[in-house]
Amino acid sequence: MADFKSMYYHLAGRVAGAIEALEAITETLKQAQQTTEDMFIDDNDGDSDT
Repeated sequence: MADFKSMYYHLAGRVAGAIEALEAITETLKQAQQTTEDMFIDDNDGDSDT
């Protein structure tokens, strides 16, 4: 007979690990976007003709 409880816990653990990895990647991408936006704004601060 299959040990469904063990299989479920294995799957749930792997899914939780994958979600944590995706959250870390998402945070890294958000930080990269924010840094790039800040670089763009800083670079264009002196370019105003007004």
